[in-house]
Amino acid sequence: MLSKRHVLIVPLAFLLSLFFPRCAIVVSPTGGPKDTIPPILVRSTPPIYSTNFNRQRVTLTFNEFIQLKEISQKLILSPPQERLPDFRVRGKSIELSFFEPLLDSTTYTLYFSDAIVDLNEGNPLVNFEFAFSTGNEIDSLRLTGKVIDAFTLEPQVGILVMLYDKIMDSIPLLERPIYVTKTNKEGSFFLSNLKENDYKIFALKDGNSNYLFDQVSEPVAFSQDTIFSAILSPPLGDSLRQASDKSLTLRLFQEENRAQSLTDFSRVSRRGLKVGFSRKPEGSVSLLPINFPLDSSELWYHLERGSTGDTLTYWITNDEMSKVDSLFIRVNYYRTDSILNLFEVSDTLRFFYSDKQQPSRTRRREAEEPEKPETLPVSFSASKGKAVLPHEPLSLTFNLPLLSLNNDMILLEDISDSLTIKSEPKIDSLNPRLYRVEHHWQHNTMYRFTALPGAFTDLNGLTNDTLIVRFNGVNPDYFGTINLNLTGVVPNVIAELLTEKRAVVDRKIAEKDGKVTFDYVRPGKYIIRFIFDANKNGKWDTGWYLMGIQPEKVVMYQEKGIVTVHNIRANWEYDINFNLDQHK
Repeated sequence: MLSKRHVLIVPLAFLLSLFFPRCAIVVSPTGGPKDTIPPILVRSTPPIYSTNFNRQRVTLTFNEFIQLKEISQKLILSPPQERLPDFRVRGKSIELSFFEPLLDSTTYTLYFSDAIVDLNEGNPLVNFEFAFSTGNEIDSLRLTGKVIDAFTLEPQVGILVMLYDKIMDSIPLLERPIYVTKTNKEGSFFLSNLKENDYKIFALKDGNSNYLFDQVSEPVAFSQDTIFSAILSPPLGDSLRQASDKSLTLRLFQEENRAQSLTDFSRVSRRGLKVGFSRKPEGSVSLLPINFPLDSSELWYHLERGSTGDTLTYWITNDEMSKVDSLFIRVNYYRTDSILNLFEVSDTLRFFYSDKQQPSRTRRREAEEPEKPETLPVSFSASKGKAVLPHEPLSLTFNLPLLSLNNDMILLEDISDSLTIKSEPKIDSLNPRLYRVEHHWQHNTMYRFTALPGAFTDLNGLTNDTLIVRFNGVNPDYFGTINLNLTGVVPNVIAELLTEKRAVVDRKIAEKDGKVTFDYVRPGKYIIRFIFDANKNGKWDTGWYLMGIQPEKVVMYQEKGIVTVHNIRANWEYDINFNLDQHK
């Protein structure tokens, strides 16, 4: 039973709620579908596709509040101007103001890509474009296509695709295009509102934003064929299928740096002089010491060439010369002029080296721990527990070239059958610090390589301690085999086995139709790449625009247009047929 006090409080609380309704907590309604609809253009000044436009401002109004995402990178005006239009968002509208006068009788297209999104959910208006004309009619032809990396075949984003009404090859170096657009996230491009004309097409990753191919470091793509007006597509609404059928694929590549110059030099050790070039040098390179007298017939170095050929290391063999802290060396080499002609030059370089100060020790510690004599370090490609493939050599790498190698103090044994194997380490043709022991290693056989003290002596006079390396040949049952049956091998074709992340596992060169085998493939997932080696030099070569040379073509093994991932299992053999004629 309620007391009188409670009876009075209940009506009082009810009355207070009437006088103070805002004290109640308002809860937003929940549920309902999420907004996934992008903004819709509802009006514009001028109207889209209008003619005889003669103002310097365009206003676009949408059905909801909007924002711009990376507009400076995504907005393209075609034909281009020196500066992009100024843009401002005002609620549901965008105002664009042109800095330069518009050309007469010209159809202009503003490509926004997906830069316009709604304010709340960020839904993008994809591939939005707005066109108008300063003349009496709107040009309406279209060209579509895709830009891919010439080597990886991956779609390229944000690449300028440009059209010129002059067909000469030098035009991308001299003039801005009359039409331009950018590739989207899929690498696709759309050139709309084109005049009926014949065009040259060129794609560029524009490093300095000037619409000109004026830097060798800028990747490019081009078609050697003229884009004739007869092959341009009608407006998108007239024939979707026709536009799709005429899509182009442009292969983007970065030209090889053909300018030759000396780029850097250093002294990596007392005996090591390193000289770097902008590319693998053509012509002879010679070094002549100036402040250290040498007999003209004396060869005072061993030459090491880097894997790409653009770095040369000269290992000093003369002991007294290596002790000189500051060496002045005259380097004679060839350099290119502005039109890539080679001419001989001579530079005098100073190579300086100072021994690093050794950490000090107390006399007491020196007495307790006498310093051990330094021995020659050696790195081996094999180790205990690591199985070696039959065709894989045993490699030995030294810090310096060797002064001598005593093969009588080296022993290679098959310890599974107690056999001695005749072997002799052979020096590498490019790297004088690298030696290899060749042998066909048998499966499940244990090997032991032994080098007795003094077998190796380097230029500093260091000798090795006893070296013993044990390893075994692999069991083929733990690996898979892939047999490629190739047709259409003209010219040479390089077949490469890649991981899913595109790392090269193995490569073979096919010179004619037939079988190419990848053996000893570790279980895992792989893809296969083919390179049409047009000049038969055993590697992929990039293009050269002004010479009209396209990059060598690359294709992936695929089925029904999709790159095939091969799941290789142990002790399985796979036969794959591939006709290269269909991909030339």
